[in-house]
This record gives sequence, structure tokens and C-alpha cells, in this order.
Amino acid sequence: MISRVTGVAWLALLVWALWWTVRLERADWLFVKGDAASIRQAIRLAPGNAEYASALAQAEPDGAVEILHEAEAWNPLDGGLRLELGLAEEQRGDPIGAERDVREAVRLDRGFGPRAALADFYFQRHDAEKFWPAVKAALAVSYGDVWAQFRECWALSSDAATILARAIPDRPGVTRLYLDFLLSEGRLDAATPVAERVLASGDKGAAPSLVNYCHRMLEKWRGAEALEVWQTLVERKWVAESGHGFDWRVSAGQGIRVERVGRGWRLNFSGQQAESSEILSRYVPLVPLRRYVLTASGIRSGSGLRCSVVLADGRDLLGGGSMAFQTPENADLGRLVLAYRRVPGTTRFEGSVDVEELSLQVDER
Repeated sequence: MISRVTGVAWLALLVWALWWTVRLERADWLFVKGDAASIRQAIRLAPGNAEYASALAQAEPDGAVEILHEAEAWNPLDGGLRLELGLAEEQRGDPIGAERDVREAVRLDRGFGPRAALADFYFQRHDAEKFWPAVKAALAVSYGDVWAQFRECWALSSDAATILARAIPDRPGVTRLYLDFLLSEGRLDAATPVAERVLASGDKGAAPSLVNYCHRMLEKWRGAEALEVWQTLVERKWVAESGHGFDWRVSAGQGIRVERVGRGWRLNFSGQQAESSEILSRYVPLVPLRRYVLTASGIRSGSGLRCSVVLADGRDLLGGGSMAFQTPENADLGRLVLAYRRVPGTTRFEGSVDVEELSLQVDER
């Protein structure tokens, strides 16, 4: 008798499970159709499905709040659904309900999405006091592209120190992204303390960002900031490729081949090079009001090779042909250049030249 009752119970359970399986499969089929009427039928078959409710809210935005409220009652712990409800309330013009539900989404979901939405909510209302802790909390758990949050910070305030202190968490990945953002926006003054923070973090993955920082600073002739970061990168052996920062850059044009030989260079001229061409250059830190001497061994007469030390304003400190010069009062950075220019009255130079050394040194005499 007991075994018969047990068998009937199992059969009933099997029939019930089969019935629900068919019901849910039909609900999925209706949902895939995508129109509002079909999604409503799917919800009737599976009333607790948050995905269906979300899709219907998008299909019927005028009734989104009611749809999501009903779905939220079935799924009170679904942070994503609560976030959608808050955004729908904001769209309808209910800021009190929107703030309440977005904050509840933050409580339910520890991810980036709800926190970014809450920060954006306060940003849209220019509520700085609530925005700063909200955006910092979002960035503390962020991943991927967060430049939208950085842009909101700068739209709300132009004070770089305030943004760094109140919005940027002490998290290496985020600080590195913030440095990239500042450099792309040309905010070099704001980038300097951020680069210092990135250096202090010891994040080797930030080396490309820091090299880019040095490059941008040198482009703007801001040698002191670039040198401090560059020296640390070199000491830590974080500079993987040559041609960056205070390193030599090769820019020889067609008809000139450049090879590194020991501490110097071998320059090969085909005779088909342009009338004039820059070949090598590097930025060099200078001390104002100091006498320097250029060592350029191996450059032979008649080759058309000429050195110059150019300042930010375009002045060439070696313009008179001398190998020694004194830096002006405000000069802390120069650009040492080796270039070719055809000697007037001669054909283009053909052959090779070994430049054994090309360097600036303080003249101690």
C-alpha cells in the first residue's frame, strides 16, 4: 500500500515537472519573438522572470515603472532589476524614488554598474557632496573603460587636487587609467601628481603610461617633470624600448642608414639623401647659467654633418659653430640634434661616418 502511494506521488511530481518544463519552454519561445504582446504572455507563464520584465519595460517605456515594480516584488534581492527600476523612475521624473532604488541596488549588488549609475545620478543633479564619494566608490570596484567617470569629475570641478583627493581611489589600475586620461586631454599640470602616485605604487604595468607622460612633458619642454619620472623608470629598468624619453631618437630620411656601434653610431650615406635631413636627436637636461661643451668625435669635415643644441624658443646655442656655450637664465632643457646638410658647392656626401661619441658635458674650466 505504501509503495503504491509513493509511486503515485512520484508520478504526480513527474507530471508537474513536465508541465512546468513545457510552460517555461513556451514562455521562452514567446519571449524570443520580441514584441510586447508576446513578452506579456511569457510573463504570465513565468511571472518571476526578471529578464522578461526588463525586456517588456524597454518595449513599453511609459509603463516601465509599474512593470519593474511588479517584477521587483518577485525578485526583491535582484540588484540589477532594482537599478533598472531606479533609472525608470528617474526617466519619469521621480528623483526621490530613483535615488532610493539606485541606492538599494548598490546595497544589493557590489559591482561597478549600480555605483556608476548612482554617481551619474548625482552628477546630473550637480550634487557635488554626494557625487564625490559615489564616484570614488564606483572607481574602487571598476573595470575596463572609466573615462566617462573621469569626464564627469572634470565637468563638475576644474580643481585637479579636489578630483584626485575625492574621486580617485588609491588603486594602481585606476590611477594609471586616470594618468592616460589626463595626458589625452592635455591636462599636464594635473598629470604630474598622478604620475608621482603611479610611480609610488610600484606598478610595473604602468611603465607605458609613464613613458608616455615623459614624452608629452618633453613635447611641451617641461624637462624637470619628465626627468624625475624618467630617471626612476631607468633605475627600475622599466624602459623596454629605445627612442623614448631622454633616449636617442633616430629620424634619418631616405638614403641614410643608421646603425648603433658600441657607444656611438655608424651613418651610411647613399648619396641619394635629401639636401638636408635630421638624423639623431635627444632631449638633454640643462642647468641655467652653466657652461657646457659638446663632444662630437668622428664627424669629419666635408660630410655635411652638423650639431645643434636647440631651446624651446628655437634658438641654437651652437649657432656660431663653437663646441661650447653657456645656457641662458631660464633654460633647463635642450634638444641635441645631429643633422645632415649638403655643403654648398659640393655633391651630396656618399660613404660612411662613425660618430664615436656625441654628448654634452659641463665645462669645468
